[in-house]
Amino acid sequence: MTRLIFTIAVLLLPLLGWAKSPDPSPWPRVVITEFMVLPDGISPEAGQWIELSNFNEEPVNLQGMVLTTASGGFHPISARKELILEPGGIVVLGQLDDFKQNGGIKLDYVYEDDILLGRESDEIQLKLDGTVVDLVSYGPDLISVEVGKSISLEPYIDGIPKGWCLARKTYGEDRNFGTPGEANNYCDNDNDGWAEDEGDCDDYNPKIGPGMPEYCNGIDDNCNGLTDEDVEPTISCLDKGICAGTVPTCQGAAGWICPYPEGYEEVEVTCDGIDNDCNGIVDDNHTFEGLALGAGCVSLGNCGKGVVTCKVDGTGATCSTMPDGPDAKDSEEICDGIDNDCDGETDEGFNVGEACVEGLGACAQIGVFACDKELGQICLAQVIEPSEEICDGIDNDCDGQVDEGFEVGVECSIGEGACRAFGKTRCSDDGSSVICEAKPGTPEPEICDDGIDNDCDGQTDEEDCVKAKKSAGCNSGPTMASPFVLFLFATLIIWVRRLAKAS
Repeated sequence: MTRLIFTIAVLLLPLLGWAKSPDPSPWPRVVITEFMVLPDGISPEAGQWIELSNFNEEPVNLQGMVLTTASGGFHPISARKELILEPGGIVVLGQLDDFKQNGGIKLDYVYEDDILLGRESDEIQLKLDGTVVDLVSYGPDLISVEVGKSISLEPYIDGIPKGWCLARKTYGEDRNFGTPGEANNYCDNDNDGWAEDEGDCDDYNPKIGPGMPEYCNGIDDNCNGLTDEDVEPTISCLDKGICAGTVPTCQGAAGWICPYPEGYEEVEVTCDGIDNDCNGIVDDNHTFEGLALGAGCVSLGNCGKGVVTCKVDGTGATCSTMPDGPDAKDSEEICDGIDNDCDGETDEGFNVGEACVEGLGACAQIGVFACDKELGQICLAQVIEPSEEICDGIDNDCDGQVDEGFEVGVECSIGEGACRAFGKTRCSDDGSSVICEAKPGTPEPEICDDGIDNDCDGQTDEEDCVKAKKSAGCNSGPTMASPFVLFLFATLIIWVRRLAKAS
């Protein structure tokens, strides 16, 4: 009956003005930071407890706040008097305030049997005037309950909690784990046996923590403040040829590497008298036409005999007397039927055997290129001697000109008067000269008073001329139109133009 009265009083105090509720803006943030569900060695009724913490910079009055659980628990906190929680303060609430019977814990506040947490799952809420101040849920899908271990909120970092975990520090009779009334321990998030407050510098990697083996990875695996110290190589390096003396080196995140010197090749490519791939064999796999280094060989063309050796540029093997060898015997190619530059071709660049033409005009003859006595090239063709130039469209004297001395293609004319015709000159049929290629007209009787040489004799209107015949028609007389007709024609043209503009 007394508890019911207290509950009603707590609910009515704010309405009656008898107790001042905390100003909800900013909200007095009180946080549920730890709770014990199944203590070891005692009953839950005796050993359960809940811890609240004030993370504000101002004190918070817990009077009027209510603790509830999803399983049916309900308790108004300190209904009769104020309960002030100072900044950074912690208060522990529980059922039984008996140090010897509750597992060795000193309670700050007793809620008796109003609250009994569910053994497997439940939700705890802290409310003020019906508004949730904080809540926490637990259970198999969230965080499972274990006998003897409280469920603890990991300390805040930069004002933000990291998560919930099981407590790792004992209290009371050392049978139960928790930090009631004290700062909570950090969680062992990676389950490696170490938390951040115990020196774990990466609590989300189970391979990193105090006492862990150090590896070459650029990470402080054992959390001693050093990286990659005193690590043993996990690789071995080639130590023959150019790699002699090479030992593994730790390169942090890159791991172990073998710092082979310049010139090292995974596969021997360079032919230089050095064991570049460090397998104990110098210039292995380098051959010339199937012959191993040091074997006798015969070079192409004029270069002759030699021994298989490395090319001067180191790109492979060759015969020593070849152009790319150390004892090269090649020379500039000349036209002598020999491969002088030892490239497998003879007289290249001289066109030997290809068709050629010797001489000009009528003297030109087809032959083939061949080497001459001066080690150059010559066109083997029988040259014809030049002849006297005639007018026939041919370069008879073989000087590169055709019909020179003859004015071929010049404009010309034949005939007199009305018979005169025009054309151009061409070679005569016998080639001795040029003639005008034109056909004159046929002479006609000379007509008097027309100013034309009709009979094509070089004279005009001479005495024996004949008068021109008049043309027959309906009217005789001049053919010129009369002035009246011309006037009508002009008028017609003017009207046609006007009509055209008007349209």
